[in-house]
Amino acid sequence: MMKPTVLAVALLAWTGPLAAQDPLITIPDAYKVQFENAWVKVVRVHYAAGAKLPVHTHPPGTTAYLYLNDSDGVVFRHESGSSRAVTRPAVKAGSMRVATGPSETHNAENPAATPSDFLKVHFKTASDGPRNLRRRIPRNATDAAPLTREEFSNGQMRIWRLIVPAGKSVEVRTPDGQPALLITLMSGQERWVDAGQVEAVTNTGTTPMELIRIDFLTAPAAPVN
Repeated sequence: MMKPTVLAVALLAWTGPLAAQDPLITIPDAYKVQFENAWVKVVRVHYAAGAKLPVHTHPPGTTAYLYLNDSDGVVFRHESGSSRAVTRPAVKAGSMRVATGPSETHNAENPAATPSDFLKVHFKTASDGPRNLRRRIPRNATDAAPLTREEFSNGQMRIWRLIVPAGKSVEVRTPDGQPALLITLMSGQERWVDAGQVEAVTNTGTTPMELIRIDFLTAPAAPVN
């Protein structure tokens, strides 16, 4: 039988590299969990101006990226496959990107003089769409309140853009088995609405309030043993 001290060292050796590359642990100034439940994990990401982030790993699956400010390109250098630099194009506040894929290990650099702030909405639900999904969702600068528009849908999710006039409310109704996540632009504040609920979201401000609504159309995936 393996001695306890030897077993502990073996476990540390096995888990150490994985933990060492988790940006939530190694780069807490850049990656913070904002909300998490059985359906989703929302991570707030902040790349400071001129930041150079060390190598880290992101898990596989489906992720929606919601950009909270206008920002220039960010450079990623991947460790697996081609080692060439890949630049994320400049983005506008309120735009989104949805992607699926395997885990990624890379470093990141924001060479711009302004920060890049966004949310990573990582789905824990069963995938029911293409495995190579790559979809950009721009924000229309001419959109005005009131607005309710479906921006994207597949078997796993449905994404809406809502604009609520000042002093008005919008009703959020979720069917049985399909909860929703609401994200307020440009603060990035989230609100979870359980399945089978009807809730009113009121704009108490003096200017229109813009929301992204994500409906979860599949149940949480079974954990991998």
